[in-house]
Amino acid sequence: MRATWRVQMPQEVAADDVRCVGSFQGWLVGVAPVNDRGAYYRKFDGECFMVNAFSHKVVRLPHLSTFKHGLSGYSHKALPIIPVNNGFGEVYFTTNDTYTMSLRKVVLSASPDSGSKCIVVASSFHTITHTVALWQPGMKSWHVCDGLPIVGPKDFAFYQGKLYVLLRFIPRLYAFELKEDDRGVVVSRVEHCGIEPLHEHRVQDPGLLSCNIVVWRGNLLLIIRRYDTTDRFGPKRALHQVEVFALDFSTNPCGLTEIHSFDGDSIFVDSCGCNSFPAGLYDGVEGDLVYFVDQYSKYEYEGDCFNPSYDTFVYNVRNGTTRPFAVKLSPHNFGAPRGKLDVPLWLLTSK
Repeated sequence: MRATWRVQMPQEVAADDVRCVGSFQGWLVGVAPVNDRGAYYRKFDGECFMVNAFSHKVVRLPHLSTFKHGLSGYSHKALPIIPVNNGFGEVYFTTNDTYTMSLRKVVLSASPDSGSKCIVVASSFHTITHTVALWQPGMKSWHVCDGLPIVGPKDFAFYQGKLYVLLRFIPRLYAFELKEDDRGVVVSRVEHCGIEPLHEHRVQDPGLLSCNIVVWRGNLLLIIRRYDTTDRFGPKRALHQVEVFALDFSTNPCGLTEIHSFDGDSIFVDSCGCNSFPAGLYDGVEGDLVYFVDQYSKYEYEGDCFNPSYDTFVYNVRNGTTRPFAVKLSPHNFGAPRGKLDVPLWLLTSK
């Protein structure tokens, strides 16, 4: 692929500490840390915005850490996981003006140019707190979801009017039904979707399995990476197998049909989400490939900065082969200051 290039941010959002946590059709989602509070609150994110990388249009989202006192506008409810006899408990939802979040991933249902059709889903993680937050234009605060069933790194996809939430390392899949009321977008029902041959009790070690979901040509695809267990505590994981399946929700558990062709399209996977795209729209991008740029380990201290470890390779869905990228990911290659290289993500646009 061609050399990397830097996207210039508009002056109103330009800052050294801005992190990108999602992208959608030329739009980037950025967050900045809290900088006007004590040391505890600086661990969380503050400003949140969407910016078009080409037109530089900016859409502001509600602040991610609010410190108001009282419970004005507060609401709370608990929804059972359907079917209830699976023993997965409840998911809790709150809408209020007091919360703290540190975002790791954001996905959009539509372009911000579409107005209220754009629903923002954010995954927050801080110490032992795992939450999912929803927002759409017109809402003054986030609709926050938490609870034991959705603990851990997640992947999201909007598919056939529902939000699908996948726990990446277990794996476990949930369907969130959304509706609108006087507060904005809220969750009305949560269903656990069993994945046929991936029942939870068959996963011996969650760290050796990584899963993603992505919508491709009217199908919801499940992408699975399996890793070798020989040197599980080594500095690098050894990739054992990549599989791609189309999910069939007409059966319970869901059926899986293995995919060996994308009809010339490509899939792009990063730590903030997945996208399918016609390969012919980009020079140097080939069809029927999955491009992985995914952080898989915590930052490791090396020299005077922290360096993350990535899965960076290309998988050919036709013949099951893999190959590395020609250019290695590093702060030098990205033009980023030392210690400032964060999780990279794909920026796809048809324009």
